[in-house]
Amino acid sequence: MTSAVMVSWAIAVVGEFDAAGRRIPENLVQLLPMVDVVLWAKEQPQPLQVDALQAQFDLSRATAYRWLTALQDVHDPAAARSRLPDARAPFAGRPKEAQLQRGVGDRV
Repeated sequence: MTSAVMVSWAIAVVGEFDAAGRRIPENLVQLLPMVDVVLWAKEQPQPLQVDALQAQFDLSRATAYRWLTALQDVHDPAAARSRLPDARAPFAGRPKEAQLQRGVGDRV
């Protein structure tokens, strides 16, 4: 799973809790990938800054830019959900050649 998909997933999870009027318990945040990043990003003045991401999470500049792009939906969980791959379509987003050239050990 790419970091962009993980961020979209985390935004959707945080959005579900927000919609239910609940906070994610602190002891659970550390177990969920990228949720801490999303919660931090929601508290920041907009727009998010690459330098702030780098400082907060000790990222390279390239990774900070990737995360910044992935965090574009931080205030729109529905848009984040739309970026998630469809779990019912195991080859969604893969090129046709990759679908046809599955090898031993490929997970479906």
